[in-house]
Amino acid sequence: MAGVSTARPRDFVGYGDNPPQFSWPGGKKVAINFAINYEEGTERSPLVGDDSRDSRTWVRSALPETERDLMQEGEYEYGTRVGIWRLLRLFKEFDVPFSVFLSSEALLANPALGERLKTENCDIASHGTRSISRVGLTEEMERADFRRSVEQTLEITGKRILGAFPRPPITDNSRRVMAEEGLLYDSATSNDDRPYFADVSGRPMLLLPYALDTNDARFWGGQTGPGYTGSTDFFDYLKDAFDVLYRESGESATMMSIGLHARIMRPGRVASIIRFLEYVSKFDGAWVGKRSDIAAHFARLFAPENAWNIDVISSLP
Repeated sequence: MAGVSTARPRDFVGYGDNPPQFSWPGGKKVAINFAINYEEGTERSPLVGDDSRDSRTWVRSALPETERDLMQEGEYEYGTRVGIWRLLRLFKEFDVPFSVFLSSEALLANPALGERLKTENCDIASHGTRSISRVGLTEEMERADFRRSVEQTLEITGKRILGAFPRPPITDNSRRVMAEEGLLYDSATSNDDRPYFADVSGRPMLLLPYALDTNDARFWGGQTGPGYTGSTDFFDYLKDAFDVLYRESGESATMMSIGLHARIMRPGRVASIIRFLEYVSKFDGAWVGKRSDIAAHFARLFAPENAWNIDVISSLP
């Protein structure tokens, strides 16, 4: 249609058909990051004054939302009592690092985990202070919550947060707040298979895309795509995703994020992660890395001089 502009203030092009030529450390082709979303104990609950409970579980309830349902609460408690420790043992067994998308108040509910994370081979990204919707937050409220999550995490674990995957929704302010508060990268996007730099208030900021398809949340079904029903579903999807990325990464390396939740990782589901770790261990070009290490390697190769907070990589391997 003549006279109609198709321009949009968004980047629909990205790398297009010309991705950057590079590899991960040691010439690796695919960087794999396991991201444990640890938020159990911070969900909505009448016990802490919320006007409704969190019902994102497999348990259906006939009770009013304003009342507690102990069966629904038990789904979250499984993550703190069993699921998180299962994942830590598994990553130690395979000697692979991982990342934690942490709702920081969860460590107040499980102090033993906070102590354990001090020595685990992991990094931590901010997932806010609580696992609740951020609808209606002002910029000031969003900034205050972010600062609190960073401070709590450092105080409890001794680890500095360098990136974030905030609870949705992600507003126009979110990325700018991250940049202004000193973060190296933002993971609140799923629009690429490689890191890239995006404009934030006139300066480039590093983005490390996350993924909702290679994610155990699909065991819930419907929220992030067709649901997984068993470990074979999840393993097959992870294997296929890795195989395609590996095939495409001859000259331009790629990144694969695998999202996990402690309360979802029951025995029949974690079997898929065991099988996947066994599978990718056979590939010389696979690199399992922490999110901060992936960010630092890419930034050292491609960061513009005026990129946000690029100086923090001097503290990383």
